[in-house]
Amino acid sequence: MDKSRRVGFTIVELLIVIVVIAILAAISIIAYNGIQDRARTNKINADLALFDKAIQSARVNNGEVALRFITNSTGTAGGCTEYAATVDLANKTDAANCWNGYNASLTAISNASGINIVGLSDPWGRPYFLDENEKEGTTLCGNGRDAIGAFPRPRVQSSWSTTNWRQIPYVTPGC
Repeated sequence: MDKSRRVGFTIVELLIVIVVIAILAAISIIAYNGIQDRARTNKINADLALFDKAIQSARVNNGEVALRFITNSTGTAGGCTEYAATVDLANKTDAANCWNGYNASLTAISNASGINIVGLSDPWGRPYFLDENEKEGTTLCGNGRDAIGAFPRPRVQSSWSTTNWRQIPYVTPGC
């Protein structure tokens, strides 16, 4: 048989092809993870913008009152931050206290604003941070500001993400 008519690949050629495929796969995985992170960040920003719009509408529809008078709470987030960082807030059974208060506040804001935000959750299925502390304290013009935001991933107890945190502007008439 003539050796010059041999058909097939050598081991070296196969190894080169495998290395090239591995490099392309690694690049694809890195690019895919970046796309997922951007998608999560975009969802959080869109959700917080909708949340903010609903809160502002609820305030206007109720005579510019502080958010705490709409939700009947000064710290919805307290129900979520009381859990250790190891508790998955997406698990509605393990974090029932958190979800009960959060859902009650979302329902109150939705009813007052006409914007449906019931069931609003972050990309990991957890509630957003909501702290209604506007005008808390003994003076009408308290220093506190209402805050909405997203808990970081991984979550740190009593913390929310500073990159996705917003203070809701509210000016008390006469202050």
